[in-house]
Amino acid sequence: MERRFNEWKLMVDAALDAALPSSDVHPQLLHKAMRYSVFPGGKRIRPLLVLSTVLMVDRVKYGMKDSTRRTQILKRSLPAAVAIELIHSYSLVHDDLPSMDNDDSRRGLPTVHKAFGEAEAILVGDALLSLAFEAISKEEAHKTMGAETSVRIAYELAYASGSLGMVGGQVMDISPVYPGIGIKYIEELSDRKTGALMRAAIRCGALVAGAESRELDALTCFGELFGRAFQVQDDIKDLDEQGNLTFPGVLGIEETRSYALGLLSAAVDALRPYEKQAEELLLLADGILDSSVA
Repeated sequence: MERRFNEWKLMVDAALDAALPSSDVHPQLLHKAMRYSVFPGGKRIRPLLVLSTVLMVDRVKYGMKDSTRRTQILKRSLPAAVAIELIHSYSLVHDDLPSMDNDDSRRGLPTVHKAFGEAEAILVGDALLSLAFEAISKEEAHKTMGAETSVRIAYELAYASGSLGMVGGQVMDISPVYPGIGIKYIEELSDRKTGALMRAAIRCGALVAGAESRELDALTCFGELFGRAFQVQDDIKDLDEQGNLTFPGVLGIEETRSYALGLLSAAVDALRPYEKQAEELLLLADGILDSSVA
């Protein structure tokens, strides 16, 4: 399975490379900084969620054995996978800014504002977000996914990345911490800032594959639980670097570990009727316990 994921990452990276303007195209500095923010990437979790969901739904509809169809459906899902990774990359660039988390490094390299300047980093994020919607709305994407599917995916991504999703979560994260802040606040922060885009990745994959309402409901539930569990485990991993707006900061470390296990168990249960068809999704859920590097 690791080999399969690595092959998918290479496929996604090739599609991202094709979507991003070359660094020798004017304005060169902006395009160079955009590429710097996307490559080298992390684990490409969100694109893998898109592709894994596409396969699950396709197996439910058509069975497990048609490798030719599997290749076609994966290629069909690439515009959505590219778009969601571009949005994720934009969010990291802005999240690292001095006015946000003020981080100096990411993935072992200087953050974009450190390497290119703060104003350039802001514009990099703006350009990546715009490019994401270009990737799913251009004529080539319409031919690949269908125009109606492209519109539905655009809605999913816009909603997940806006004030009721990721941006709203970022606002909650930078807001003043008040005494006695509770778990409900942390859950909402996590569900918006991290979970919304992961939920969207899974729903986009389901839409590309033409999921029925029953499968879409189960996958949406899985996505919500997966996204929150991912953030819980990330909080545990970064325990020494975090403040009060984390699960360990509210629950304590031992209760947080139990909470994460409960979320993952519920996520797996949501896909129990599709256990054979959803092997990639379930493996990604298991992988949360090992690492949550974005």
